[in-house]
Formats: sequence, structure tokens, C-alpha cells
Amino acid sequence: MSSGDWLIDSSVLFRLFLSLILGGVIGWEREMYGRPAGLRTHVMVCLGATILMLASEYPQKTFGAAGPAVFNPDRVAAGIITGIGFLGAGAIMREGNLVRGLTTAGSIWFVAGLGIVIGKKFYPLAICATLAALTVLVLFRYLEAWVNIIEFRDLVVGIDSQNYEKVSGRCETILKESGIKVDDKHLIVDQVNNEVEIRFALKFKKVNPKEKMIFELSRLEGVKKVTW
Repeated sequence: MSSGDWLIDSSVLFRLFLSLILGGVIGWEREMYGRPAGLRTHVMVCLGATILMLASEYPQKTFGAAGPAVFNPDRVAAGIITGIGFLGAGAIMREGNLVRGLTTAGSIWFVAGLGIVIGKKFYPLAICATLAALTVLVLFRYLEAWVNIIEFRDLVVGIDSQNYEKVSGRCETILKESGIKVDDKHLIVDQVNNEVEIRFALKFKKVNPKEKMIFELSRLEGVKKVTW
């Protein structure tokens, strides 16, 4: 290996720098909201995808068109997109019927694609795509507050068996007054502790205030717990 092999083209350095900046911009937005995959994760994914695309260029520059097929840039890009799905899946968490982390998983998949685009020297596309992603992550957050988005959640209320009939009806009244619809209701009877657990499947508008409703339920006579 000659000393010239260690020289790095300015285009390579620029692509690495751009992936660091653009991946960091998306990661910083996720970091600000305390998401499981934040600044460093997004930067590393974007940087890694860019490096792999850069590596796929080396055999072509060295051996010409007869370079090893395994370094075909299109195959490398397809492998990156497929493989990054496992990392994105790790950011998704399920709590009952509530799923968290889908947007973060999408962001991870996006920055992988961003790294590929940067590695292929599509700089205008990379910058425009980053601006579009920031629009979705930041501005659309405020748009959701204006649109009547429907949300589904589970509410668990633990009631003393002696007060069940009175409190059960009162719970449904409070939910109705709060603009929350009960889609389904399940009961679990605990004879040992003399407790009945009601699991409400709820449907409501995302903008509906919920804290007041939860406190009202918790103050009812005979209610032992309220889990939202």
C-alpha cells in the first residue's frame, strides 16, 4: 500500500461532514423530546450508511467496472435499508393498546436513507429531505393540536366490591361528561381482596383534557386505584 492510498478525497470528507450535520439535526429533535433513540443514535446511523456507500465506491475506483459484485452500491443500499429495520424495531414499545416509538423508528429509517443519499452525492436531495423531515417532526406536532385526532387508551379502575354498583355507574358518567366514549368494558373480580377491577377501552379526541377526569375518578368512594 503506497502513501497515496491514505489520502482522502475532499468529496469524501464533505460527505462525512454533511451526514454528521444532517443526521445530527434529526437526532437533536428526537433528543429534545426524550425519545429512546436520540442525537448520537441518529448520527451514527446516518454516518454508518454514508461510510458503507463510500466503501462501495473503492473497488470501482481501484478495479474499474470489473470490481467485486459484493460492492455494488445498489446492493449495499438495499442491505442498509433492510438491516436498519432491526434497530428501528428496538425503539418501538407497546403498553397495552398504546404503541410508542413509531415516529422515532421512522426517523432512524429516514436517516439511514439520508446517509445513502449523501453517500451518492445527491446533496440537494439530502438537504431538502432533512428540511421536510424537520417540518413533519416539529410543525406537524402543532398541527395535531388543531385536528380532531382520535386516540384509543385503556383505563383501569380498582373498586371495593361493596361499592361496585354505585361507583361503576358514576365512572361511566364522569367519562361521558369528559367527552370520552367507552368502546368496551371488562371485569376482573378478586374475591381474596374483595376488589373488582374494571378495564375500560376508551375512545376520545387527543386534545381532550384527561387529568381532571382521572382525579375525579380517584376521589370516588371505594376506588382503590386508577391506572391510565
